[in-house]
Amino acid sequence: MRLLLPSWLLVFIHTFILTIPGFCQVETPPAACVANYRIEVKLDTLGKKLQGYETITFVNTSAKPADTLFLHLYPNAFQSDSTIFMKESLLPERFRRGKEYKGSINIKQVEIGSGFDLTGCWIIDETIMKLPLSQPLSPAESVKIKIDFTVNLPQIFMRMGYSGKDYMIGQWFPKMAVLQNDGKWNAHQYHFNSEFFADFGKYDVDITVPANYLIGATGYLTEKRGNQDSTVTFVFQAEDVHDFVWVASPDYLISKRTVDGIEIDFLYKPEHAKAASRILDAAEFALRYYDSSFGKYPYRKFTIADIRIGWGGGAMEYPMLVTCVPSDFPPDIIRLDAMVLFHEIAHQWWYGVVASNEFEEAWLDEGFATYSESKAMEEKFGTKANLVDLWGININDENINKLTYLLDPQSDPPVKNSWEFMDYLSYRANVYSKASLLLQTMGNYMGKEKMDELLKGYFQRYRFKHPRTRDFTRLVLEMTGEDFDPVFEQVLFGTGLCDYEVASIRSEPVKSDSTQGGFQTEVLLKRLGEVVIPVDISMEFASGEKIKQTWDGKERWHRIEMETDSKIKSAIIDPDDKIALEVNINNNSLTTEAEDSAVLKLFTQCFFGLETFVHCITSF
Repeated sequence: MRLLLPSWLLVFIHTFILTIPGFCQVETPPAACVANYRIEVKLDTLGKKLQGYETITFVNTSAKPADTLFLHLYPNAFQSDSTIFMKESLLPERFRRGKEYKGSINIKQVEIGSGFDLTGCWIIDETIMKLPLSQPLSPAESVKIKIDFTVNLPQIFMRMGYSGKDYMIGQWFPKMAVLQNDGKWNAHQYHFNSEFFADFGKYDVDITVPANYLIGATGYLTEKRGNQDSTVTFVFQAEDVHDFVWVASPDYLISKRTVDGIEIDFLYKPEHAKAASRILDAAEFALRYYDSSFGKYPYRKFTIADIRIGWGGGAMEYPMLVTCVPSDFPPDIIRLDAMVLFHEIAHQWWYGVVASNEFEEAWLDEGFATYSESKAMEEKFGTKANLVDLWGININDENINKLTYLLDPQSDPPVKNSWEFMDYLSYRANVYSKASLLLQTMGNYMGKEKMDELLKGYFQRYRFKHPRTRDFTRLVLEMTGEDFDPVFEQVLFGTGLCDYEVASIRSEPVKSDSTQGGFQTEVLLKRLGEVVIPVDISMEFASGEKIKQTWDGKERWHRIEMETDSKIKSAIIDPDDKIALEVNINNNSLTTEAEDSAVLKLFTQCFFGLETFVHCITSF
């Protein structure tokens, strides 16, 4: 059945609603329901399969008719070792060729409208299915698509599949691609680096599993009913979300907590029972902190699932649900659980609600989530040793971001199609860490209050809107009055480094005919990298006097000359550590006093080694 409303009527309704007194003050207006799903699925634990049937109601919100529908078939990424996903993954051979790691989705039947059978008319190209329509779908017109499908589940190694009796079911159903306003489809293949992009809608999902299984899922559990075949059906509903995920295990235990009207469920394995309290504590802190920092979490439910999403363990975000396997590290020494949860929960704002295009501009989610994680770690545990406090060596979350960035700072800019990065290391370094360090640098320059207002304004304006990079950069100028565009061009769209150096310092006596005067002091500064940003310089003299100046940082070198009463003792560039993007802080200062360089070098090497270790354990 198709429902057609004239575009002028939709515009009128939209305009009329916005004029209702108080409407614009609503805390969280609903998302536009572009793709709604009614799904019935049954888990076959013996055959490791899903039997599914779905009805999609899709609205053409573009300005042009659509003669073909595009859908994602993500499970097909695992159907052979020659798919785009598998070839890009560089996973060990046992995953790429092992039969147990194969997965796929089989489309049995497709009906459209009021029973028109499109079975066999589709075109499937790995993870993309094209459905040609008998007549174009006009702007503002809706259509129902009914699909009968089965999913062959792989042994899990990347977000979907089974591990023993446990099931992680992500990216599992035929899912509408995004139809852009210009009438073109944003429908990319499932690439190893990229994550996802979809329109908002309503989900009604019935999940049938063996009677001894417990389920966690996107949305609210509205019904649970037993069946005669020793199965049980869980009924979930979710609105204003752009995906639906679920997990299932017969071993799950559940611990609950209510925070400001939000029910938090932690589904955990028996061996992690002792971690339940600290996991809920971290979730409670994150929800409250992000609520106050960005805006209200728009749902009444949040679920944490103790399940591995891949061969390295890992964690992943979905609407209203994240995964997190509790760490075995002592939480007062290495706060890995908190770091992971703060990152994944931050995604509820940037991935879940703002919902940028992670295929093409992943930094708007991953960079913002990484920055949010760092701020949450600072707020909860302080700035010095908020991640690691081991044998007197202190490491904070920003240290790890800096290290990750330095592993590959120049192969790619952050704004780039995810699959076009040189490799995962470059993707991680630039999309996650460089982008986070850019936001940190912005905050350091504009001040905490302005930065907080900016992020809150960004979230409020673009929730449920899929903003692009240029939307954010324009908002920065609008809200702060500060022009960061030159920095954005260099850092987001370029691969240059930020590296300023104090090259030399000296003071020579100034002599006159009658008496000896003061000193002629000279400080030579250099810009070694390509990124240009204003920098502060602090100079200290033997008398204890301190002088601070600012250099615009544009030239390749800059000489400060002055007459002083005493000799210069030291000079420091960026003394307040504003430039989080600085790649080499070792050349940021120079002193006339001797240093025990051998001891300093040894300490630096040990510190780097420990940072590398922590990076390895936190990067799955």
